[in-house]
Amino acid sequence: MPLTLEDEVRLLSMVDVFESLVRQELEELAHRARDTHLERGEVMRKPQEEGDEELYVLKEGRVQLYVEIPDGGEVTLSVVEGGSIFGALALGGLRSGEVYARALVPSLVCSLKTQHVQQLIESKPQVGIAMVRLLSERLREAEVRLAELAYMQVTARLANLVLRLGASEGIMSREGIRIETPYTHRQLGTMIGAKREPVTRAMTALQEEGAIELVHRRIHIKDHEALEREAEARSATRSLSP
Repeated sequence: MPLTLEDEVRLLSMVDVFESLVRQELEELAHRARDTHLERGEVMRKPQEEGDEELYVLKEGRVQLYVEIPDGGEVTLSVVEGGSIFGALALGGLRSGEVYARALVPSLVCSLKTQHVQQLIESKPQVGIAMVRLLSERLREAEVRLAELAYMQVTARLANLVLRLGASEGIMSREGIRIETPYTHRQLGTMIGAKREPVTRAMTALQEEGAIELVHRRIHIKDHEALEREAEARSATRSLSP
């Protein structure tokens, strides 16, 4: 069922870079945007024509941004939560044709033509400033991930990832923090630069430490301090090499 204008405005008002817009501006944005519903596991369709770049607004859900690599695998760039943006304008110049977006849960995405985004930034510089801040945050996150790849064993990298996922999408329960998305070991591996087998061994090690447990393929953080200790273990020699 199509969303009402009221719902469109409400969802757009919750997007981080559009917080400064007033209702009339949000309504204009809603009229220009094109909505796409993605089922879990579905990949966002790329623009049909070369140069037809768009900015994607994730109204609801969670998507995995990734690139394909020559051996048939993939590397995750980031996981975007509802209320944020992605696409060429939000990836620091990477062409959207090089980056794919896969829904990790049922998601609602709307797309905006680059020319409309540019007009919006010209009339509302606060939107451009917010986008720059978002880009800076994502660059810092990328730097942290590169440092982890250089200095941390797979178990420590996985522990850091679980901590980040717990902070971004975790739900507090009596048993601890529950990460709702049922990530596969392959998906987790694409996020920390490791193959599935080392991730499985690292997952077993974290469970044996009592830091986490798996319940119906979902990660539960049982002992936050134990997980932090594992995350701080740095070594240039990787006993669980990818």
